[in-house]
Amino acid sequence: MTLKKHLEQFIRGWLPKESNLPSDKLKMAEAKTKVSKPRWWKPLWMTVLFMAFVFGVVSYFLLHYPLGNVIAGMAISLLGVGIAYYIRVRPSTNVNRAIYIWVGITPIGWGLWIVFIVLSGVGRLLTTYLGYGPGLVIGFIVPLTIGASIGDWIGKRRNYQLPLSP
Repeated sequence: MTLKKHLEQFIRGWLPKESNLPSDKLKMAEAKTKVSKPRWWKPLWMTVLFMAFVFGVVSYFLLHYPLGNVIAGMAISLLGVGIAYYIRVRPSTNVNRAIYIWVGITPIGWGLWIVFIVLSGVGRLLTTYLGYGPGLVIGFIVPLTIGASIGDWIGKRRNYQLPLSP
C-alpha cells in the first residue's frame, strides 16, 4: 500500500464516506435540485431562533444585563442565524466564494500576520523604514491579501462547494 493510499484511508475516517464534491463538476443549480431537505431541517431553524430568544430573556431578567446589551446580542445572534440559513438553504457560487475568501482571511491571513509581522520582527522594520502609517498599512494588507488568495484558491479547487453541502 502506498503512502498516499494510507493517508487517504486515515483521513477518510474523519470525513463522510461519499465525497460531497461532484465528480463531473456540476453547476450549483444542478446540485441544489438533487437533494431534498432532511425532515429535521425546519425544526432545527425554529429551535435555534427560539433558543436565541430564550437566552436573551434569561440574560435580561435573571443575569441582569442592560437592555441595550441584550438587544445588541439578540440582533447579532439573529443576523448570524439568518446568514447561516441563507448559506444552507439558498447556496450560490458568489456567496460560497465570499465565504472561502473570508475563511482564507480569518485563520490563514491573520496567522500569517502573526508569524511574519509580530513574531519575526518585520513589522518593526517596516515601521522604522517606511514610517508608522505606511508600515502598518502594508503590514496588514499583505498577509490578509495572501490569506484571501489562498482561500479563493482552495474554493476554486473545490468548485466553490461548501463542506457537507447538499
